[in-house]
Amino acid sequence: MLSLVSCHQQVEQNNLKYFDLKGTFETQIKKLSQRKPSVVKSVKAGNTTDTQTKTIQDWEKELEFFVQTDINKPAFINSYQIEESDSLIRYILKPNEHNTVKSIIIKKKAGVIVAFDALVSDTNYLYSSERRLNAYFDKGSLTDYYIDGYQQLVFGDKKAYTIKGIIK
Repeated sequence: MLSLVSCHQQVEQNNLKYFDLKGTFETQIKKLSQRKPSVVKSVKAGNTTDTQTKTIQDWEKELEFFVQTDINKPAFINSYQIEESDSLIRYILKPNEHNTVKSIIIKKKAGVIVAFDALVSDTNYLYSSERRLNAYFDKGSLTDYYIDGYQQLVFGDKKAYTIKGIIK
């Protein structure tokens, strides 16, 4: 039974139209949860910055925004223009398509991911938000990550924030 489930998961992964970002970040979450490295984490909101060296207890929550950039969902199967080379994959949301993930750029070296960049934005009649996510890898392991964004209510000021994590 276990081999059937494993086989089914492998088939699903092979049938993905886009790069497996969800799987990539879930693998990093498992590695980091086991290794328990210290992280120099800076959070900036407005003009206030707080920097601490800490051990992240919940890597799933810490990297949640990155996992959420997964575009391998049936609703998005033909929603992105794809540009691909040996060292770069770029996904751009097609005009007239609707998704909060507007673009993704994946840089690779020798077939292994070295950098990830995504633009996520959402606007409706109550608010608008945007965030740029960046992650950098060395030898297949996450080394640092950044989230730079803002949220704005329709009748409020824009609230900018930046989160930076450097893994030791």
